[in-house]
Amino acid sequence: MSIMKAKLSTLAIVFTLTLLPLAANASTILATGSTWEYTFADPTADPLWSTTGGAGWLTGPAPFGNVCCNGDGFDFATLWPADGTDGDDLWVRKAVDFTGFSLSSIGWDLGVDNGYKLYLNGALVAGANAEGYTFKWEYSGTFAGALPGMNILAVALEDHGGATAFDMQITGDAVAVPDPVSTLPLLLAGLGILGIGRKRSR
Repeated sequence: MSIMKAKLSTLAIVFTLTLLPLAANASTILATGSTWEYTFADPTADPLWSTTGGAGWLTGPAPFGNVCCNGDGFDFATLWPADGTDGDDLWVRKAVDFTGFSLSSIGWDLGVDNGYKLYLNGALVAGANAEGYTFKWEYSGTFAGALPGMNILAVALEDHGGATAFDMQITGDAVAVPDPVSTLPLLLAGLGILGIGRKRSR
């Protein structure tokens, strides 16, 4: 390989290193206690209920439930009255922004008494139903269908009577953007290498 080709290869590496994102850092995307749209009136007759459809939705902060002051992290901020075993009785949804996050790193954690069906952008992600009270975190998973930018999260929730509870969080690796000031010396060094290579090749 000629000296010039070697220097060009070095410069290409320098440019690549300059433009690559920095190491990812784990961050909270959706915090516990976040505010959601919610309804107790079954919205599922509208096929778009889990994204943007329907009217008359209320807003309120999680946790949703009817239990207070037992130190489990589910002290309710929005009342979810107890219901029977007749299927879903609370529906919640929220827009979440995945901009700047590594999509493959995004994960969710959820606690509910008693059952849930989790949707992202209208597609079912996961669901489960269990007797007994909940804990942090009873269920966890990832989003196979996550998109860059805004996504719509929705959850259909079911209670079997007695205590109720729901809250969740989403975390992911935030991809840092290189700081132009900090990468400038590396870029200048690469240009210097190219200049030396040109002088030697003459």
